[in-house]
Amino acid sequence: MLEKMERAITLGVACWDVLMLDKEMLLFPIMSTVALLSVIGSGGWIVYSTPELLAYLQALFEQANPDQDPRFWLLVFVIMFVNYFIMIFFNAALLSCAMIRFAGGDPTVMDGLNSSVRRLPQILVWALVTATVGWLLKILESRLKGLGRLFVGLLGAGWAVATYFAVPILVVDGVGPVDAVKRSVQAVRKTWGEALVGHIGLGALNLITTLIAVLIGVAGASVFAQNPVLGSALVTVAVVILLLGVLIVTTLSAILRAALYIYAIEGEVPMNFDRKLIRDAFQPDKR
Repeated sequence: MLEKMERAITLGVACWDVLMLDKEMLLFPIMSTVALLSVIGSGGWIVYSTPELLAYLQALFEQANPDQDPRFWLLVFVIMFVNYFIMIFFNAALLSCAMIRFAGGDPTVMDGLNSSVRRLPQILVWALVTATVGWLLKILESRLKGLGRLFVGLLGAGWAVATYFAVPILVVDGVGPVDAVKRSVQAVRKTWGEALVGHIGLGALNLITTLIAVLIGVAGASVFAQNPVLGSALVTVAVVILLLGVLIVTTLSAILRAALYIYAIEGEVPMNFDRKLIRDAFQPDKR
């Protein structure tokens, strides 16, 4: 386990080195968040400025059990589809840039965006598939209790594992959702152990930054009454650390996924990664 964790740290450092070569990759999670907030804001403005629509939604949510109304679930599906489409579009752009770098190129933000635009039909279909699966799981979860909800949670986790490489496959090969899932499952069988360890390492990094941010935020809140300027400054620093941590870990996770994909599917050692490290870390389990 210690050896795996050491490799996870080394992989994280390798991903960081790639990020330092192309810092513009950090822009994609930011653009994704801005796009999502813009859509939410636009939708809220449309609802607020349309009395009939506002009254319709108020009547829907004022029901005793709105989740028993099919219109509620239709609204949930639309929201999920838009959310997944935006995330997948910018994630695909980020993965494209990582793969260009691994192939020896020097990617730009426009390279990533152009790649996502070229794969727009596949991204739309995949967003529809993922939204549908997530939507059905939410409906099941709302209807079940106890072990039933646990089973639904396991189904969701299994789907996430099975589709781990789906977006990189869509980006590179432009295949349909069925082929993407099949190829993703095959790749997962080769590399999932190390992918899990690597993402646990990145998750630990995110946890550390979150704890630091929380401690600074608590300190700011505790001194705010005596020193509002210092308290506000500390809270601001905490928020910045939290956001930067999420931004960096999200980007590093995409770079790691791209590296795993290249080795799992193409059998090639990604450029800027140590050859021995990759071969040792991504060696398929022989048991």
